Amino acid sequence: MLVPLFVMLRRVAGVGLLLMMALLGCSDSSETVTTEASFILSDDYALPVVERQEPDLPTRTTGADDVVVKVTDTTRVIVLNQAIAEIVVALGMRDSIIGRDATTTIASLADITEVSNGHDISAESVLSLRPSLVIGDTRTGPPEVIEQLRAAGVAVLIAPEVWTLSALPTRVTMIASALGVVEAGDKLIALSEAAIADALANIGQYASLPRVAFLYVRGTASVYLLGGSGSGADELIAATGAVDVGALNGLASFTPLTAEAIVQADPDVLLVMTRGLDSVGGIDGLLALPGVSSTRAAAARAVIAVDDDLLLSFGPRTGALISRLAELLNTYSSQL
Repeated sequence: MLVPLFVMLRRVAGVGLLLMMALLGCSDSSETVTTEASFILSDDYALPVVERQEPDLPTRTTGADDVVVKVTDTTRVIVLNQAIAEIVVALGMRDSIIGRDATTTIASLADITEVSNGHDISAESVLSLRPSLVIGDTRTGPPEVIEQLRAAGVAVLIAPEVWTLSALPTRVTMIASALGVVEAGDKLIALSEAAIADALANIGQYASLPRVAFLYVRGTASVYLLGGSGSGADELIAATGAVDVGALNGLASFTPLTAEAIVQADPDVLLVMTRGLDSVGGIDGLLALPGVSSTRAAAARAVIAVDDDLLLSFGPRTGALISRLAELLNTYSSQL
């Protein structure tokens, strides 16, 4: 997976700073060193893969859209969602994937053909690959493309979106059932839930955790949102024992980020996605946003950036994410 340019520059700058300190030694200078965001990168957490199971076909599976999908061949699969791609790969069926959407950025699928422009799927691109199965979720669209694919005889399974830890098994079960690898699905669920349970069991070691604001920002598109109940991030923040200030203040899943809202929430820590942080010019650009500059998080430069394909995937790596996020949050809380 390509490391975002901002992340690469952060690493290079960090090395340079260490070298400078080694040459100059300790000093009594009152100047403070500008701190950067703490990063949680996908490359640091390998995607676990269960032993491949020979598909038991044909299968009939009812999707989240209540359409019954019959699958007779799983050798040519297109995945239209990052989390779905992770599940198919983790089920040991990476070699069956022939197409993906642009939001799917798993390193092992970098050479797989894209069939979308952003979130919009191209029927022509999909059909040109002659897929035996297409798997998307309830956000996949536009709807007329899904109907066009089905009218052409393509099996299209619509899986549910997952925004909570408890809903994680439902999506895995549906996809594994459609692929004819039920036993592999059960193993993947057990593995994922065990990792989450281990993470939650260790949260008690942290004495106090801060108030966190999840900001969804895309500076290039002028999108600035504050997460609340149902954002997905609220579930992860709660799992660490910390407080999601958006949910605490009764905000919807995503609410326009205003100066008034963020000042009222006054978080100790800001949680963002790495691409979002890049899009606003890094930590300085983020902390300069209206209202954000007036928060305790800005004063402490307390920012945690998580790779986009890891933060809200709710998949096999979620347990590891919770553990690391809790560890970082505790570090920040001890400094505030």
